[in-house]
Amino acid sequence: MSFDLSEFLTEGLISSVNNGLIPSDLATVYAGNYLVKSLITQAQVTQVSDAITAYKVAQVSADKTASGKRNE
Repeated sequence: MSFDLSEFLTEGLISSVNNGLIPSDLATVYAGNYLVKSLITQAQVTQVSDAITAYKVAQVSADKTASGKRNE
């Protein structure tokens, strides 16, 4: 069994954003830096970007749901 650094970095960025550990903008910067240093691939940067987009959509949906409940 071998350690895959690129997978570790990609999943780490995604889970850090999803758990609120780092802001999505910072995760985007990290992903870009990892790409420039050839630590992750363009496909993995896209994977991080897609996960950030999904996180933001979920946050907007959760905010709308929460504000709707306050108005009841």
